[in-house]
Amino acid sequence: MDKIEGEDLEKWISSHPPISQSVALDWLRQLVEILDVVHHTEFFHRDIKPANIILQPDGQLALIDFGTVRRINDTYLAKVSVSGGTDTTIGHYEVTSVISHFYTPLEQMHGRAVPQSDFYALGRTIVRLVTGVRLMDLPVDRNTHRLIWRNKAPQIDKPLADLIDNLIAFNPVHRPQTTGMILEQLKRIPQKTKIYKVISSKVFIFSVAVLSASLLGLGIYRIGLPAFANNLVVEGEKLENADNSEKAQRMFDQAVKLRPGLGFQIAKFYFDKAARVKDDSKTEKKYYESAIKYNSKDVDSYNNLAVVCQLIEDINCVTQAYENLFKLEPNLWEGHYNLGNFYEAQDKYDLAQNQYNLAIRYGKSQATDAINNLSRLKILQREYAQAVQLAIEGLKNTPDSDKELKAALYKNLGWAMLMQNKYLQAEKYLQQAFELDSQRVDVYCLLASVKEALGDVEYASSYGEMCLLARIDKGYLPEIQEWRAELLSRIFKKQ
Repeated sequence: MDKIEGEDLEKWISSHPPISQSVALDWLRQLVEILDVVHHTEFFHRDIKPANIILQPDGQLALIDFGTVRRINDTYLAKVSVSGGTDTTIGHYEVTSVISHFYTPLEQMHGRAVPQSDFYALGRTIVRLVTGVRLMDLPVDRNTHRLIWRNKAPQIDKPLADLIDNLIAFNPVHRPQTTGMILEQLKRIPQKTKIYKVISSKVFIFSVAVLSASLLGLGIYRIGLPAFANNLVVEGEKLENADNSEKAQRMFDQAVKLRPGLGFQIAKFYFDKAARVKDDSKTEKKYYESAIKYNSKDVDSYNNLAVVCQLIEDINCVTQAYENLFKLEPNLWEGHYNLGNFYEAQDKYDLAQNQYNLAIRYGKSQATDAINNLSRLKILQREYAQAVQLAIEGLKNTPDSDKELKAALYKNLGWAMLMQNKYLQAEKYLQQAFELDSQRVDVYCLLASVKEALGDVEYASSYGEMCLLARIDKGYLPEIQEWRAELLSRIFKKQ
């Protein structure tokens, strides 16, 4: 690899003042464009920090140290974009931990890095550069887990600061979900900054009041309405931030009557507030509902509202949110997959199966997770031929890099063969699953049954012991407990 000339930003910032807003925008754009290429080639970096960024003599940045990258695929990105790696039935991804203190997000420390983990590290890198302060020396809000940095970077205006805070959100579902979303927000920031500087100034607010009174007396008040409406939004935001939602929404409602287009700005305000809520799903739900009130066509708000409602098990809310989502984007396969997951958790297998079928119809080869889950349901319904067919189809569409999913599909094949007393075939597929993911408790349990049926007592005992003693995480498949109970029953009968 050719050596890249220049100085890494950790060394550079130690001998330079904090970067300006214009430099921050330029460098952030450069780095996101680099990540855009990385993520679109099915990798994510996992170790972004100033020391891994080189400022070249021509002023361009280079991202280095790609020794920690991990391959991803479209299905992986789609699931994570909704679940954010939280402990729900939507799905988990176990990956090797890579940790750079103060830059690595919590989910990556736990071995569950996602593409949005890169955005967290990128946001914290920008904080280091705009403040000039080491991250270890910046305080953290104990209630919200938010890094308190804005007072150290007065040169950064609110629109850019808001984007940086979104990048370093504690929960990955609250961060921008793609590089494209970040680049689009970066394009709008210069104009937002101009508007913010004007409408937040005391001179402007006072001028609006004086001008409104004057224009009203002259009978041409309508000329000052746009400025007056903007001021209503500013005041409404202050009231909402002070937890006075009732008065805030009266301000917002009046502003929208004067200027309907302000509804999008108000919806974005509530969407961002929801993204900052920690450990209070009901408040988060309220903010997403408010965002939808002012922009009823916001797909992201419906999507996030559905996830929040799943967490609090509000079935009516989940159903309504997805119903509205599908009215706007009926062919969104990820939405159908996630709704299927929710129904499955509720033991509503017929509804789950319908949603998985829709996900497969719209997502085709991308919907391998839906194929895997539907294959499992077919086994539970004793439709073994269909289960096998689905699992084989899923294996054809799953890249070799996604070992966890391939292991799950091979497990389904082995399970279906076991239920048909095809023990040798069952053993073959289950061994393939074990080789791909040796931590699957369900594979231990199934191999114990297969080995026992084949008369291999020693291996049956070993796998049985692993089945009984292995730790199972939240969200485990319910059949594992049934298999454990059956295994204990067989053991006691022999004694």
